[in-house]
Amino acid sequence: MGIIRGGNAEYDDSRPTLEELAPKVEETITTSLEDESTILRLPSKYYSTDEITLLACSSQVNQVRVLDLGDNQIGDEALKILSESNQLLKLEVLKLGVNFITDEGIKEWANSSSSTLKNIKSLILSDNKLTDDSLVDFVNSSNFVQLESLDIGWMEAGNKTAMAIGISKTLPCLKKLNLERSYVDAEGIRSLIGGKIAENLEELNIAANKFGDAGASLIAGTSNLKKLKVLNLSQNTIGDDGAKAIGMSTQLSGLTHLYMGRNAFGSEGAKAIHQTKTLTQLKTLILQEGVETTPGLVNYSRPELLRPEDPELSNPGA
Repeated sequence: MGIIRGGNAEYDDSRPTLEELAPKVEETITTSLEDESTILRLPSKYYSTDEITLLACSSQVNQVRVLDLGDNQIGDEALKILSESNQLLKLEVLKLGVNFITDEGIKEWANSSSSTLKNIKSLILSDNKLTDDSLVDFVNSSNFVQLESLDIGWMEAGNKTAMAIGISKTLPCLKKLNLERSYVDAEGIRSLIGGKIAENLEELNIAANKFGDAGASLIAGTSNLKKLKVLNLSQNTIGDDGAKAIGMSTQLSGLTHLYMGRNAFGSEGAKAIHQTKTLTQLKTLILQEGVETTPGLVNYSRPELLRPEDPELSNPGA
């Protein structure tokens, strides 16, 4: 933006034309390509429709397998351009978190017969402007059959999305699912873990939802999560009953990483998990908030993990 001074101030907020912008975008692509032109990282570049238009038709990206466009200004129009690019046919990992994509854009992509991105294995859509309205269409779409990892956290995914995932027949390869900071309650959990997709999951992040003891007990008792290695249940108002169910679960015996911080259980529930006789494969157990940022306390055997802090009982000066 330019400012012309002299009497009255005039502001020039005109954007460069595509022809003027093209050399800069091409140069950025050139300098950002990694690993024999297969990885392109462009986060926080303020890229919007014009830049994405140029990127999507650049011959430099025709070997790219990993594209990081997180934290930009990508909206529905730019998403459509990306999804129909003839230069990104080899793309396998697409990171679009923290952008401005809405339900309209996702629904169009999900229902499109013109999408060229048929080989996407990992997709991050977290922290956009999506709700159940479009996420149900996405989960039911036949455009993402190769998807192995899906991050749709930090948005308005709720029980309808959980139910759609539970009954979906179009995500046969999904192994990793992130629904952190969503709106899934116990009934949503029942639907989510009740279908074929749950049987293939190896990582499930459902931190900061609202399913409580009932949801934790459902997870502990299902036989559909036997392949699960990583489970994040932090911040779900889980009390002693839910914690005990997890600690005594015989169905979750394959877990290697379990995150239970910021919940409501006390020493009784914490001991049930810490002294578990069934979760014998655990390498990482988080029971207390803040431990995940302190590497020395992550070890499952450490007594510091025994119980979560109780805000009403803890002494700030201790």
